[in-house]
Amino acid sequence: MIFRGVLALLVGGVCMTVACGWRGVDVWVWDWADVVVRQRTRYGTPWRSLTIMRMYFGVLGVVSLVAGLYFLVN
Repeated sequence: MIFRGVLALLVGGVCMTVACGWRGVDVWVWDWADVVVRQRTRYGTPWRSLTIMRMYFGVLGVVSLVAGLYFLVN
């Protein structure tokens, strides 16, 4: 359980870093998705805009952080 908690906290921290756009990480993820992802919108990435991508990562980050805290406490 401790491993799951630490892993979830790590994933949550990375997702929140992308969501907050710390040092251009959000743009790096956007460009990476442009190269790697095959199913694309007309903008070339799986997201319609950078703001929507950041919102997805923000929600995933909050959920991961809560799950990590839950696993570590229980």
